[in-house]
Amino acid sequence: MDFEQILEKYRRIVDRELNAFFDKKTGQEKDDFLKASCSHLKEFTLRPGKRIRPIAAIMAYKAIKDSYEESIYPVSIAPELFHASSLIHDDIMDEDRLRRNKATMHRIFEDHFKKKFKDKKYPGELFDSHSKRFSVSMAIIQGNLLYSLSFSSILESGLDDKRKSLSLRILNDGYCNTNKGQVFDLLMAADEKIDEKSYIEMAMGKTACPLSAAILFGAALNNATDSQLRHLEKYSMLAGLAFQIQDDIIDISEGMDKGRDIGSDLKRGNKTLMVIRALRVGDEKQRKTILDIIGKDKTTNTRTREAINAIKETGSLSYASDYAKNRIKEAKKCLEKANLSREGHEFFSNFADYTITRKT
Repeated sequence: MDFEQILEKYRRIVDRELNAFFDKKTGQEKDDFLKASCSHLKEFTLRPGKRIRPIAAIMAYKAIKDSYEESIYPVSIAPELFHASSLIHDDIMDEDRLRRNKATMHRIFEDHFKKKFKDKKYPGELFDSHSKRFSVSMAIIQGNLLYSLSFSSILESGLDDKRKSLSLRILNDGYCNTNKGQVFDLLMAADEKIDEKSYIEMAMGKTACPLSAAILFGAALNNATDSQLRHLEKYSMLAGLAFQIQDDIIDISEGMDKGRDIGSDLKRGNKTLMVIRALRVGDEKQRKTILDIIGKDKTTNTRTREAINAIKETGSLSYASDYAKNRIKEAKKCLEKANLSREGHEFFSNFADYTITRKT
């Protein structure tokens, strides 16, 4: 079975477990609104996606030793639930209207409010209408509920108490570090003087830590040794960093699909590794072209493409691509020391390559 076939096989398994989990939770709710709320969470979480984190958890479990892999299926959804919770909150912070080509959670509740209640101006400091106050507040709660449900999937599982405690600690540490990465992301958008070190710290927290937590979670459940966990953590942090850099590259590349308009990160004000370097090494004209669109969401596609061309002219796209490839080389060296099964080693080696070759 090749890499893509493995992804597809376990994606179906994870989706099956998510369906069963949400159906059970929905059935437990007696209030109609809470039932509808749970249905929204199910629909949001099950939107077509890569399911990278739960698949990585399953494969890490399998990579330690030959065991009954079905035992991890019900709890493999925990990393996906906490990932989905962070996406709901990300969409609020980014003021996005779409997630995977469907309405974001706050927009779902905004539409709900407008259908059920009469909207009117709201005299607040943060919101100018009752529908916006309601929708954002509800979406924050929905994200919190998903985070709580990620823990419920473990606590209600058949794992023994020791493994439950270990699992919760690993995922909680991952969630904490993810939020710290988000803190750096927001600070970087506001700060005009950002260096590469700041970007690396942000990407390590926001993107690499959730992936690392999923892999360590799966490996620990199959009694990985301290040495295995240590090398897998190094591997996953490097692969996660490369994953984020490739995400940034996809955002400014024609023919790739991030699910948003090309250059959306630039217009949102995100300072990627490419932007940071281009502003450092570019000439005055290139710097001005880039700075003129950063953080300006209404910028035309023409001006966005001019800024992207300026980034490429400075060699910063190639620089970021090479940086990611070098991190993958380092990651594979760590993988060699993790003493995994043949199948596990092959999967994570292919996964490392996937992080820098994917186009979506």
